Amino acid sequence: MMKIIFNESRQIYISMINKVQDYIEKHLDEELTVELLAGIASFSSFHFQRIYRQITGESLYSYIKRLRLEKAAFLLATNNNRTIQDIALSLGYSNQSSFAKAFKNKFGMNASKFRILSENDRMKIIDNINNAHDSTNGKVYDKEIDYTTPMELSVQIIKPTKVVYIRHTGSYKGDSNLFEQLFTKLYSYTSSLDIVKKDSKWFVAYHDFGDLTMEEQLRLSVCMSIDSDVRTNGEFGSMILEGGKYAVGRFALKPDGYQLAWNYMLSKWLPESGYVPDDRVFFEYYPPEDNINHKEEKIVEIFIPIIPL
Repeated sequence: MMKIIFNESRQIYISMINKVQDYIEKHLDEELTVELLAGIASFSSFHFQRIYRQITGESLYSYIKRLRLEKAAFLLATNNNRTIQDIALSLGYSNQSSFAKAFKNKFGMNASKFRILSENDRMKIIDNINNAHDSTNGKVYDKEIDYTTPMELSVQIIKPTKVVYIRHTGSYKGDSNLFEQLFTKLYSYTSSLDIVKKDSKWFVAYHDFGDLTMEEQLRLSVCMSIDSDVRTNGEFGSMILEGGKYAVGRFALKPDGYQLAWNYMLSKWLPESGYVPDDRVFFEYYPPEDNINHKEEKIVEIFIPIIPL
């Protein structure tokens, strides 16, 4: 019975993504914001891009850009009466210059040269591009995704947690040294305030999951729980990790295993769970009682905020 429920849940996810793709296809000439498309899918705008990539294997931004350029190539090949500027504007480009740059980056030549190629030469170029990028063409992602299975998985209702944090803005994926430095700086700061306790809890909160966020603009906060307000300044601040219902996956991870754990929670479990994420932040929790010894493998609990589908 549970398997049937899971399959139905994934089908609902797929149906929502299909609805968004149908809308994009019919409105390529318009501004397509994350908020608009998330609303069409009935997903939280905060997490929609991450869900889209997990289901389709292609970022939302890449899908829109690819569709516009593929339609441009089709119009160039089939309608000589339309100017390149007209085609560009009809596909949502603000000017011919931005279109020309995007087109050349994808096809390796300008639009006017592409237009006069033979059909056979055009197809060779397109085939080479598709083979090089292994495109999913916006379809549901059916390639096997690598993931790590959790030791435990549960749905929990937790209370809000007040935390002091140090925030990092910029690239962080796979950079274990960066995380170590941030934890060390936060520990030094909180120790100087004499607020570190035996039962202090340590977290990493992720504020951006969207593919439209440039790597240098990604934000995360390394956090420690506090019982009362703390005066902060500079790179240190305070906030509340919101309470409510969360999916919690408990993993034993080496430094290179975090992405595989997130893959399980977002690609394997979530679409089959009967839940969708809401606007609260995702975070990792490091149980202090399980990480006393400095082992290469750490116990990590991934918290995903959820509401019923």
